[in-house]
Order: sequence, then C-alpha cells, then structure tokens
Amino acid sequence: MLNKLKRRRLVLLGIYVLLACAFVYLIKPVYLLSILIVLVPPAIINFVWLERSRAKIFWFSLLTTLLFAPPVELAARLTNAWDVQSVLPRLFGIAPLENLLFAFLNFFWVLSFYEYFVDRDTNKKISPRFRWIIIGYCLLSVLAFTTFFINQRAIAFNYHTLSLIILLVPGAIIFYQLPRILFKTWLPTIFFAGVFFVYEIVSLMIGSWWWPGEYLLPLNIFGHVFPLDDVIIWYLLSTPVLIGGYEFFVDDGK
Repeated sequence: MLNKLKRRRLVLLGIYVLLACAFVYLIKPVYLLSILIVLVPPAIINFVWLERSRAKIFWFSLLTTLLFAPPVELAARLTNAWDVQSVLPRLFGIAPLENLLFAFLNFFWVLSFYEYFVDRDTNKKISPRFRWIIIGYCLLSVLAFTTFFINQRAIAFNYHTLSLIILLVPGAIIFYQLPRILFKTWLPTIFFAGVFFVYEIVSLMIGSWWWPGEYLLPLNIFGHVFPLDDVIIWYLLSTPVLIGGYEFFVDDGK
C-alpha cells in the first residue's frame, strides 16, 4: 500500500504526462524534443526521490542502453518493425539515435518508479550476478553487429520473433526463478501502459513515429496503423521483464 505522499506523487506524475502530451500535440515538435518534454522531467524527478538505489539503476539503465538496445533496434529496423522521425544521425544509417534516448528513459524511469513506489529502496549493493548480464549483453552485441556486416538478413527479425527472443524466453526463465517478483510488477505495468499509450497515440498523430511493417493485430486509428501486438508486447511484457531482470541480475531478488 502506498502512503499519502506516494499516492500524491503518483498522481502528479500521471498529470504531468497528460499535460505534457497535450502540449506536444499542440506544438508538434520533432520526436527528440517531444521525448525531452514528456519523459525526461518525470524520470529525473522520480530518480531524485530515491535515496539508496540511484547508482545501480543508473548504471544498469546506461549499460543496457549502450549494449542491449542497439542490436535490438538494428534488428527491428531491418524488418521495418517501427520507425521514427529522426534529426540525429542513424546508427549504420538505419537505427535512429533518438530511440536509444527513449530506450534509456524506458529503463531508467521504470526502474526508478519501481524502486520508489514498490520496492524498498534500501539495498545499496549491486548483485554479483550483474557481471553475467553485462557479459550477455556484450556477446549479443558482438554477435548482432558481426552478423550485420556478414549477412543482414540473418538478424532481420520480425516484431514477434524479436519479442520471443528478448522478452518471452528471458521472462519465463526469470519469473520461474523469482515467482514472487511477478506480483510486484503490476503497478509499474499499469502505470507505464497508460504513459506509453497516451504518448504513442500523440506521437502517431503528429508524425513522430509510425508502424510500417506487418503485424498480427493491426488497427487503424485516425488513419494511422496501430498494432495491438505493440500493446501486448511492449505495454504488458516489457515492464515486468525489465523489473524481473533488474531484480535477478542487479538487485536482491526479493
């Protein structure tokens, strides 16, 4: 149960996102600027509220962004799974750097939220298992980039195959080991599903990002493709798996 202060802060975060998305819809900035307006302020504020978990959240988020996000983004762009309006250079001319900033905030804010509103924010130590996930990230990056230069089609995974590799299989393994953690993910999952939905709809409507590929459950919203696959995979799976991975490899697993 959240105390009164945390309930008030939770509501304030939600209100800020709604107001920021409305502002973005009105001024229609480039994608990079919309990220800075909508996601950066609440992520930083939530991070400041923490007392003892800042170092492990920051380093886990940063290293996951640098080592894990680029090969995933590269594989997705090779099959046109998603695309965004980019003003920065693209990695290998394909993957937009804006999405790496978005990925960092996705990791950074979700984990800050989890530690502050759900977990205890008491353990300063980083688990010894942290090195294993870094080794795994490095192997993934080396494999993906080596394959990219040899045969790009070999890593051109569609949206569903990509989710199976990076979410479903790791998530099943992690929550088999830590079944109690799954219950602790419900509040962050619901909150960020709302954040992602509102921000994504606004981004679609102003042309910040779009879905140009093939999907199992595509919808048409205001003339834009909006795949329900995204709701299931990103909204409902990515947050629990991220938290589970953080608990297993970085935190105390409790």
